[in-house]
Amino acid sequence: MNDIKLVPALVTAVLHGVAISFLLFGMPSNDRVIEIKAKPLAIQAKLVIEKPVSRPAKPTPVAKPIPKPVAKPEPVKKPEPKPEVKPVPKPVPKPIPKGPTPEEIRKKKAEEKARDDAKQRVLQEEIRKQQQKELADALASEDDLVEEGELASTYIELITALIGQNWSLPPTARNGMKATVQIITVPTGEIVGHQVIKGSGNPAFDLSAIRAITKLSRIDELGDLYKIDPSAYEKNFRRFNFDFVPQDLRR
Repeated sequence: MNDIKLVPALVTAVLHGVAISFLLFGMPSNDRVIEIKAKPLAIQAKLVIEKPVSRPAKPTPVAKPIPKPVAKPEPVKKPEPKPEVKPVPKPVPKPIPKGPTPEEIRKKKAEEKARDDAKQRVLQEEIRKQQQKELADALASEDDLVEEGELASTYIELITALIGQNWSLPPTARNGMKATVQIITVPTGEIVGHQVIKGSGNPAFDLSAIRAITKLSRIDELGDLYKIDPSAYEKNFRRFNFDFVPQDLRR
């Protein structure tokens, strides 16, 4: 068995050697013929029948799935470029001047002058009204004084007559003598006090004046005046001075 397998191997080697010789020395020319005689080899052959090797059945090809057509995506439309909007420039604010402007100063001065003029007019009007009031009060006071003076004169004449009725002159009385006595009364007309505030220099004359007031003791007409005009009474007859002066003495 092994010898049979070596024969083809040797043949193969010889053939390879011849091929190599051709390659190295070239093909033999017609002038020279080289004969190679191979020695016969004893070959023992033996028939070997090999059982056919069963080959596995080829697999049935699986049908490849037919790919479904893929829908091509629609081209994306590029958005149309928007028109460029230029930014509107912001208005630059005017610089605010520091401090009041000349116009503002003039306006402020005019307003201050108007206020001052208005105050001056009000003050002048108040002064005018006050002057008018003072003048009216003065006129009224003057009228009152005139009326009061006339009224006082009337009561002084009355008191003089009453005291004269009660006054007895001493033998030593002379023309030119004068004694001033202060008389104090109350609203009823009663005489509650008296004193000589300036003597005549003649004690008898001064004493006669005191006696005349003591005899009178009460002036009812002053009580009536207080009821009619208390102010006139308080001002003229609450406390008053009376002058004792002899008149038309022969001696």
